Amino acid sequence: MLAGVLAASMIGSGCAGVVQGSTPAGTGTPPPAPPQTQLSATPMSASFPAVAAGSSSSQAITLQNGGTGSVTISGVNVTGAGFSTSGLTLPMSIAAGQKATFNVVFAPSSAGNASGSIALANNASSSPLAISVSGSAIASTTVLSSSTTSLDFRSVLVGSNTSLGVTLTNTGTTNVTISNVLVTGAGFSATGAGANTTLARGQTAALNVTFAPSALGSAVGSITIGSNAPGVSITLAGSGGQLSSHTVALSWDPSTSDVVGYNVYRLLADGTYGKINPAPTAVTDYTDTNLQSGSSYTYVVTAITADNTESAYSDLVIATIP
Repeated sequence: MLAGVLAASMIGSGCAGVVQGSTPAGTGTPPPAPPQTQLSATPMSASFPAVAAGSSSSQAITLQNGGTGSVTISGVNVTGAGFSTSGLTLPMSIAAGQKATFNVVFAPSSAGNASGSIALANNASSSPLAISVSGSAIASTTVLSSSTTSLDFRSVLVGSNTSLGVTLTNTGTTNVTISNVLVTGAGFSATGAGANTTLARGQTAALNVTFAPSALGSAVGSITIGSNAPGVSITLAGSGGQLSSHTVALSWDPSTSDVVGYNVYRLLADGTYGKINPAPTAVTDYTDTNLQSGSSYTYVVTAITADNTESAYSDLVIATIP
């Protein structure tokens, strides 16, 4: 019995040796897979609407390596009139999982539509990576616009001053550079936008015009704005007035709501209302003394609550000073 058992073990051992000796090649640990390269772009297309001929516009493109091996961009082929790239230094390598950015530029030389592509040669399976581009070019124009063509300061007390604002806007397609702002007329002046002010397309600049009469009577003038665009002119008018001995006594019905006081407003030359009492008055009357002879004044009143909420304007009242 013991010999038989031993024989069986030997036979088993012999068989194991035979099997081990005949193991097929390749049944052990497989070799690592070769690195995979994968390149993508975001976005895959670039559009440039309404670019002025002679100017340029750019758009950023992000490249991403979504593979396990490094991607090398070896070349770029650009088609389409006016298109180019910036920020690509070739050869460019992007490590696995990393990103890189470059710009597509559209700089049309004349009005019209254009289309093309940016093809990036690389060592990924998707080579070349193609990004479609399109653009429309509009004719180049240089235009400076003003928010108004005239300013009327009405009557201003001699020795005091009033200011009105003007907004200048580049409504063309190319930069506008102001070379000078010429003001004529006694008592008129301007500050703000001046020589060497440059406005890009759609950009604005403020011009503050002041009338400070030194004598009684009417005054007229003008503002001429010189630039590389067609000229802009604004006519000016006003009159110097004197303080009147007359006053305007205002009174109103009390508010039916719970209020702590009232504000009194007077119409200004620019069409807005300016508050003439320094703090809300608790009573329902007010006397205005800062008046000019030969002028008319328009007033409104508002009510103020304890939490400083202000009501809408009351009905207006007009007073004419002899």
